[in-house]
Amino acid sequence: MKKKTLLLFLVMLAFSIASVSSAGQSDSSAPAADENAPLVIAIEPDYFTFDPGYAYELYAPMVIGVVYDNLFQVIPSSDAPVPQLAKSYKVSDSGLVYTFTLRQDAKFTSGNPVMAKDVKFSFDRALNLQSNASALMDGIVSVDVVDDYTVSITIAKADSAFVSKTTSTAFAVLDSVVIMAQGGVSDSSAPTADKAQTYLDHQSAGSGPYILQSFTADDKLILVRNENYWGDLPEFKTIIIQDMPDENAQLLAVKGGDIDIAFNLSSDQLSQLDGSDVQVISGSTMTMGFLMMNNNPAIGKQVSDANVQKAIRYAVDYQGLQTLIGAGTVTPESFIQVGFMGSKDPINTSTQNNLKKAKDFLSKSAYPDGFSIDFTVCDLAPEGIPLTLIAEKIKSDLEKIGISINIVQDTWGGGFGDAYREGTVGFTAMYWGPDYYDPNTQLAFLPGQYVGLRAGWTGDMNPDLAGMYDKIVAEADLKTRTKMIKDVVTETGADSPFIVYAQYPKYIAASSALKGVNYSNLYRLDLAAVTK
Repeated sequence: MKKKTLLLFLVMLAFSIASVSSAGQSDSSAPAADENAPLVIAIEPDYFTFDPGYAYELYAPMVIGVVYDNLFQVIPSSDAPVPQLAKSYKVSDSGLVYTFTLRQDAKFTSGNPVMAKDVKFSFDRALNLQSNASALMDGIVSVDVVDDYTVSITIAKADSAFVSKTTSTAFAVLDSVVIMAQGGVSDSSAPTADKAQTYLDHQSAGSGPYILQSFTADDKLILVRNENYWGDLPEFKTIIIQDMPDENAQLLAVKGGDIDIAFNLSSDQLSQLDGSDVQVISGSTMTMGFLMMNNNPAIGKQVSDANVQKAIRYAVDYQGLQTLIGAGTVTPESFIQVGFMGSKDPINTSTQNNLKKAKDFLSKSAYPDGFSIDFTVCDLAPEGIPLTLIAEKIKSDLEKIGISINIVQDTWGGGFGDAYREGTVGFTAMYWGPDYYDPNTQLAFLPGQYVGLRAGWTGDMNPDLAGMYDKIVAEADLKTRTKMIKDVVTETGADSPFIVYAQYPKYIAASSALKGVNYSNLYRLDLAAVTK
């Protein structure tokens, strides 16, 4: 961003914040202004909707997590899910029927009570929309209202992580009365008949501690506190999440006090905060970056060749990528992140990069003399690191074994997002954050599952590995389940269309006056927990 543009942007941001701060105030005295000052966060957004039935981006849960409640939630002090709208639950002897008893003091922002019929409507709608979020509802046979505050969910196969799964945004509970009035549909006609997304893109209909007041793409969104929230009220009455794709702009804004939290800084920028009134919160995340090589020859072309995939696996300079991404980066062996049950130690980056092995595998492929291929990369920047930088590094690495890649830039909203999800991208770099805190969420990368299919990896290409999905999901014994996941890591770490190149660290720069600014792998940042 050029300096003049940046200056103009910050002036407009300051004006915007001041406008929100003074809304509804007749007295502009300093104490009142401080009390009503909004929490201002700068972010490089990847979201475009906050409809739980459609949202599937990395940062959408930051908003959905505070405007909606789920049956269960994740809190910082526990990795295990804890009750939110559910008071308790029981599981049938078969392991297939979960019966939840709801708390009776929760109300939506409309004033309507949260009841079993709302859970049924929300879950049925998310399932029937057949969107990306619907994949998380896969396996639900029926959602049945037992009485006003009791709901039972029947699943087709035993699922060792089902309660954890209910913490994901797809399982958010919506006000069925409001959503139906906005054209919401929950039956099988939902893919074409439901018209509620337009409303939910910009407003909310939940029972959470905040209300989505407005969202303007490429500008900002505003959350206001739900003064009738059934739980403890958060401290900030207003939260502004400002679009600020340029990380240098984020750095200047947080250093100058124009914003309270900068969410996408790199480790290289942290030293520039020395001596400022800014604290840096750092730690590891479950966000992983990976290369995807489509197994469908018509789409993946040369990288659909198994020996080419192995050659690329050894040609990647993982240590160099760790340096590029920043201190604290590790590289998992496969798509089960370090820290999850069944994960293995990070790879030894000094030995994994082996150009001789890479060239040997390439010589066994159909392209022993190398080739040229397009590498499509979108405009997103997981944890502040643009994917375009990753692409440049991969280009440099692969040139050493005779693979020339032509970087083709695209935008997430301009077509890449749909193409990636539809499995029509041949060779790319992408990233992924877990939808719920259990390694089962990562099994979506197996052949035949919805992420695996994005790489053209069908179940019949590796039936034994594909069959591990049902076996692991159904396995209740933790020791057995852990061993099974480790076996998957070993096999897919050696041979699969995915190469995990990094598990990202996270750096959040925040005003030293703030407390409770902690990274959450599910919500990214629990906005309701931030205080001053």
